[in-house]
Amino acid sequence: MRRAFVFAVMLGVCPLSLPAAEPPEMQVILLGTGYPRPDPEHAGPATAVLVGEKLFVVDAGRGVVLRLAALDLPPSCGVVGSRCLAAVFLTHLHSDHTAGLPDLFTTSWIFGRAAPLEFYGPAGTREMAAALEKYFAEDIRIRRDLTEMLPAAGATLNVHQVVQGVMYEDEAVRVTAFAVDHRPVEPAFGYRFDFFAPSSADESYPQDSSSALPFRQGTASAVPNDDKERRAFRSGAQTPRFLRGDPELGQPPSPARRIVKTVVISGDTRPSDNLIKFARGADVLIHEAYLPEHFDDVDSPAVAARLKRYHTSADEVGQVAAAAGVKLLVLTHVIPGDPESEKIFLERARKHFKGEIVVGKDLMRF
Repeated sequence: MRRAFVFAVMLGVCPLSLPAAEPPEMQVILLGTGYPRPDPEHAGPATAVLVGEKLFVVDAGRGVVLRLAALDLPPSCGVVGSRCLAAVFLTHLHSDHTAGLPDLFTTSWIFGRAAPLEFYGPAGTREMAAALEKYFAEDIRIRRDLTEMLPAAGATLNVHQVVQGVMYEDEAVRVTAFAVDHRPVEPAFGYRFDFFAPSSADESYPQDSSSALPFRQGTASAVPNDDKERRAFRSGAQTPRFLRGDPELGQPPSPARRIVKTVVISGDTRPSDNLIKFARGADVLIHEAYLPEHFDDVDSPAVAARLKRYHTSADEVGQVAAAAGVKLLVLTHVIPGDPESEKIFLERARKHFKGEIVVGKDLMRF
């Protein structure tokens, strides 16, 4: 036995070694690409990021659980990814981004989630979580104590109030929240997912001293962006707070690692320098977009003007992608979502951005 071991060492082979485990992969999946108007082809706003067997969900619009049920997730993840669900992140608290949350909370518990639901969102999220637990109190009591005898911890939410900075980090992925401009809805956030190569050094990452490219409104813009307004935004929401780990737990900084894939999700927003800064160089930018003439056709002039002030037009989203230097631009929360408008979205965005553009549809993967 000893001779065999010595011979193996001489050959550079360890007789006790096991095959190296495959490193995790990262996929982003559009669960819902719609907006408040109900559309059977477009579920409410929701995006999944699957890192190995960890599932992150950004926003939880109507139909999110049905879209999760349509995914070919690893068998170990269980029904609708209930056993893999690592966290839910909300960009803001508009109802079209949260309407599917009650279903996600209870269904993931019923079908296998035994730990609290890790729940990240802006100010007001804690109150929403308390209301959910209260709303389902009787159902929770029945399933926990009388029928299925489900684990009590799974019927709770662990709330993390989002600020700009690193909100989640593990061995494979870092999730950074950044302020976006959806005023008068504030705070509102986008999220950047950085996927790491194992045991590697960190690549470039936005820092406090980073100089953002100034966003210049295109001729099709209906969004006022004067100097006074820009200064107000820069002095407030745009000031980065880079926090490693959970700010409430005071987790220490992680070791530097190399980023191999970056996905940025805009949430609802008008164009802003801060979004461009955090999206810079991303492999995939998932960004909302609208056609101004649609609002003009279906809404009153006052309502149309308001909607244009806090969303991003097809022309503007092309400018944002070009300024950020992203590789792939994926449009979501598309208004309108009819097939006839797809060509218009592409034509207008391509005037400014020469990279690949996709008009998102539910269950697309990147």
